[in-house]
Amino acid sequence: MTAIQLNFDTKPGIASAMLKAVLMPRKGFTQDQGLPDIQGSWINAQAEPRALQNYLDVLGLNQTDYLPILYPHVLAGGLHMNMLTNKSFPFGLLGAVHLKNRITQYNRIKNTQIMDIHSEMGDFRLLPKGLEFDFSTRVMVEGKKVWEEVSTYFMAGKFGGKENPSNQASFELSSLDNAEEVTKWLVPKNRGKKYAKISGDYNPIHISATLAKLFGLKRDIAHGFGIVAEGIQASGVLGNIDYTNQAIQLDVVFKGPVFLESQAMLKQNKQQDPARFDIYCSDNPKPSICCSVSSV
Repeated sequence: MTAIQLNFDTKPGIASAMLKAVLMPRKGFTQDQGLPDIQGSWINAQAEPRALQNYLDVLGLNQTDYLPILYPHVLAGGLHMNMLTNKSFPFGLLGAVHLKNRITQYNRIKNTQIMDIHSEMGDFRLLPKGLEFDFSTRVMVEGKKVWEEVSTYFMAGKFGGKENPSNQASFELSSLDNAEEVTKWLVPKNRGKKYAKISGDYNPIHISATLAKLFGLKRDIAHGFGIVAEGIQASGVLGNIDYTNQAIQLDVVFKGPVFLESQAMLKQNKQQDPARFDIYCSDNPKPSICCSVSSV
């Protein structure tokens, strides 16, 4: 299969990609063909100071001389969108559910540093109710890998996984027993629209209660990575890691929505696992987001 290479020397635009996500017909997935080999690169990327400050302000994050651990994912959002809406990609993007992320930060990235961002399609796994597929990203500074991520998505459908499921499985996080509430905060009504401007993710489930209901949700939901960023700061887990000598691994599993105008509640059991925390939505007894942040 011939690789499809998308190259950008300026920030990838998202307007045309959004139109493709909504309007372009898709050929569908077959196990024999698998996923297309789509690769993308944004060379000489840099965080725009005003955009970074807006990110920090919207999420209430502390300002430092270094990018927050999730911000490279935000920077790569336009690149991801252009790749996943390429005409060769078999699915409509609106049907994909973001399930998991594993991020490894090898070195902190200064706010002013120039980066090369590279992404590519990864593996897929057939499941009884659909399939999972991976999407990887790495950030290079002066030829050195400083940050990388594997994002895992789920697409519901009949792809043969019920009869012949894959042997491999994506990672899971162990459950926290008797976790106690550490803090909680209100997710604002306008968070979806504000974070969409930051990330470029204008999925209607984040910006319209009416449209979210068409996708089976009771109302519009917050962007998961925005909630995770708040949770990382609120949990204090990064305070246990020596940044100068240790790489950081962040594992995230999205299990359910965090609705706008709800209370996000963070729970921990530091005796069981000081690296773990879960985020709940209002009175839902099950966690919506499970996270682990540790040195590697």
